Amino acid sequence: MKFATGAAIFAASVVALLVASAPARLLDAALDHASAGRFRLVLAEGTLWNGQGRLASADSSASLSPITRLRWAFEPSALAGARLRWQLTIDGGAPATLEIDPGGVALQRLAVQLPPATAFAAVPHAIARAGWRGVLELNVPALACGWGGRCAGTLQAEWRAGGVDILPGQALGDHRIVAAIAAPVTTLEISALRGRALAVNGKVELSGGQRPRVDLDVGGDPRLLGRLEGMLAELRPTRDGERMRIRF
Repeated sequence: MKFATGAAIFAASVVALLVASAPARLLDAALDHASAGRFRLVLAEGTLWNGQGRLASADSSASLSPITRLRWAFEPSALAGARLRWQLTIDGGAPATLEIDPGGVALQRLAVQLPPATAFAAVPHAIARAGWRGVLELNVPALACGWGGRCAGTLQAEWRAGGVDILPGQALGDHRIVAAIAAPVTTLEISALRGRALAVNGKVELSGGQRPRVDLDVGGDPRLLGRLEGMLAELRPTRDGERMRIRF
């Protein structure tokens, strides 16, 4: 009995040692797999517990473009509550918190700036490849996901100084998106903060396994609306001069 107990303690110690010294580059492999190759963690240093690296996206030429500097630091005090907790610092800003417990994963106070093209990389629609420009500010006050895949929380995004390659020289203004994430429906509220060649206002409802419910009013430059009308044909938009309506 003593031998079996000693062997179990020794095995647990070896596993703990291996995990504690696991290199940070393992996160790159996990991110590569989870994002289907769209995002990577390059220049990774340290371990899974404490380290740093550069979040990067893969562009159409299959090269990697660094986006942000990421640091993570483990908080041992969370172990007392049967949780794993890390402080995440992005580009030297205020730290966010990532927690893992038996119920799932929770993220709090995340703030990051991304190029719009990078944020749209995971969207499997032609409109995501239209060459969106500007600055996209993402904020996640609180988001929790269970191991079954259901998530709840909020996400806020502001797209500033917007532009798009399909209509060069046009300033598209600033927009805000507020996402209320819940099961079974996630709601996106879209509002134009400062309309220029494009002003989008309305709501999109996403339900797992169902087609989205779209209720949007789009105003702006007729040339841009003409391009968007063709790209969004499956949503059956209706057009009236400088206004386009999508009720789907």
